[in-house]
Amino acid sequence: MILKILLLPFRLNWTIYLVLALGAGYLANQEYQTYLANAVAAEFQVAGGPPDPSPLSKWNARTDVSANDEVNVEGVYFSALDQGSFDPLGFERGFILLADDQGREVKAVLVVRPDDIGLLERQLAAQGVGDRIPVTVNGTLNQSSEWAGLIWTELFVMDIPSSDELVVIEPFLGNRATSIHYDAERTIGTVITLGGLAGALVLLALANFRVGRKSSATQSQMSGREALVARQLKQPSQRSLPSNGALETSPWGTFDAQAGATPPPTPANATPQSQANVQAKSQQTLVPPRLQIAELEVQLPFTSVFPGGGSSFRFKSADEIISQSFGTLSTLKPLERDD
Repeated sequence: MILKILLLPFRLNWTIYLVLALGAGYLANQEYQTYLANAVAAEFQVAGGPPDPSPLSKWNARTDVSANDEVNVEGVYFSALDQGSFDPLGFERGFILLADDQGREVKAVLVVRPDDIGLLERQLAAQGVGDRIPVTVNGTLNQSSEWAGLIWTELFVMDIPSSDELVVIEPFLGNRATSIHYDAERTIGTVITLGGLAGALVLLALANFRVGRKSSATQSQMSGREALVARQLKQPSQRSLPSNGALETSPWGTFDAQAGATPPPTPANATPQSQANVQAKSQQTLVPPRLQIAELEVQLPFTSVFPGGGSSFRFKSADEIISQSFGTLSTLKPLERDD
């Protein structure tokens, strides 16, 4: 059963694989266009430099955020504050709390991957000494309401009071330009994945297409053979008839000669002379009478009605032509036979 389920994708029609490949290719192209746009935007962002630092106590989301959602804030890092984590859509994230520049309340949350928590701590601690360190954090503003809700829930569980306007920041770790390009190039992985999937689907479509053609050809050959066998079964057997004993083996029994094949009987009292007369009369009815030539009266010579004589524009019959040529008019009459 498990093997059938695993082999089920390979039994689909090749057109389905082709449609799926086109869909994956379309998505890959869209992601690639997004990657190109992000790469160009990253170049402009790096060239423009970071925005001016803004104190968290005077935070204004309208004026303190650049066009690329880049922020540069000033606050206070308390190393004694607890750290937390949350899990948005299966991607775990850790965070460090940051108070406003006057140290009155938690105003910002710095979110990184769990493996980067130590790097972020060292980056913050490098800006001062002690438990209360004024820091400047440069990064990208995250405006996801889902992230904000999960962080609010985690702070409530940790029993840590915070500002009503909590700022969620993904800080740049290390060099600013490297971090910006890294964020822009994250979509290239999606492009590669979708492109590879599209290529694999195209290969499956080609393989299934070839297999389908071979199976169709085999089925057509088998159908032709079956049709030939069926025709042979329908045809009657061409066995040779027996040379002897045909009358005995015939299912209709013996055959009698037809009555019409024998000549009619001759009367007993018929004489040879009467028989000869009968035969002569029958021959007379079958043989056409011979024709004899009889001479008729000579017709008067032809006189032309045209000036100067001649027979122009006049059709002559065969008798007229013979009369002018031979001097007599002939006709065919049947001969009178003397009995």
